[in-house]
Amino acid sequence: MAGSWIRRDIAGGALVVGAVGPVAAQLGMVSLDVRVPKRPIPVPSDGQAHLVYELRATNIGRTGYAVQRIEVTSGDRVLASWDGSALRSIALRMGETGDPRIIGPGRQNLFYLIVSVPVGAVPDTLGHRIHTAHADSAEGPTRTVLGGPAVAVDRTAPIQIRSPLKGGPWAAINGPGNLSGHRRTVIPLEGEGRIAQRFATDWIKLGPDGRAWQGDSTVNANWYGYGDSLVAVGAGTVVALKDGIIENVPFSPTMAVPITLETVAGNYVIIDLGRGNYAFYAHIIPGTVAVKLGDRVRPGQLVGLLGNSGNSTAPHLHFHIGDRPTPLGSEGIPFVLDQYVKLGVMENFLSPWTNRGAEQVKRGETPFENHVTQFRP
Repeated sequence: MAGSWIRRDIAGGALVVGAVGPVAAQLGMVSLDVRVPKRPIPVPSDGQAHLVYELRATNIGRTGYAVQRIEVTSGDRVLASWDGSALRSIALRMGETGDPRIIGPGRQNLFYLIVSVPVGAVPDTLGHRIHTAHADSAEGPTRTVLGGPAVAVDRTAPIQIRSPLKGGPWAAINGPGNLSGHRRTVIPLEGEGRIAQRFATDWIKLGPDGRAWQGDSTVNANWYGYGDSLVAVGAGTVVALKDGIIENVPFSPTMAVPITLETVAGNYVIIDLGRGNYAFYAHIIPGTVAVKLGDRVRPGQLVGLLGNSGNSTAPHLHFHIGDRPTPLGSEGIPFVLDQYVKLGVMENFLSPWTNRGAEQVKRGETPFENHVTQFRP
């Protein structure tokens, strides 16, 4: 059996099935290295526990493969599955265009998974079945079903925080969810690709007309949230900040400053909340950062004012929590809010919000993508 291997690692969520050179063809093995880079932590929202994580599949062989179906299992139960157009919608072909289900020789694909189960029924371990075929036979019969990887669910409770904003209504644009651009952005820094924005949200305030702005949309001050207070989500220490970056004109095709790692977040503040949780506030109005490095802050304390600096097309607060004190060089980790009121869901911030639902008081949950919420005054 020299030159071939099968390995499983439950804690790390890895499955490697492969063979070297012509041995692979002789054994009929699928040369895929499938890993879970960040173990899922259950995140409660709308009465369900959501397991948000990625499968990273690398083809370490010389033959291309088509992933036809992915199933997430717990024992004999199938908790979730994707195939056809649903599988295409959660797949990303790294560095290439084309069918994202196809993994060419030496190539890597990401599959963005969200598995939702009742609160209190979260399994300890998630299993996977990956149905594959030849690269030119994505719609043909399945050739091999890989039984893995198995990944242990991380039972660390998400940190509970207060809202970084007041009042509302606020729309959770690009909030946690499988269609969010935040979720799909892998940033390679210091030799490691991380998803700092896995649970990030662009918070945009809505006016009484259900719109994000009134009058001329290219004027920052015409956006309802512009200049609103950003407040500390918990007690902590200010460990990083930037100020002095000029603001953009809303919807301008060019940014006010060249976008680099130094300017991408605009004016920002990072607060160390303890236990490896770092709260990140981006796009603040220049000159309004209200804290200094080393300051101890209390919950609800003013941090700055909502603006449109950095890589931003309109006034909003970009907020997320990461596991390192850096804007993008961290892994995004989940959190829950102590309380908020869910008012409904909107399609996008360019159209007026009209489908206001019944108000629902939420405690210890997370607003997901496009939820419209009201926070304490």
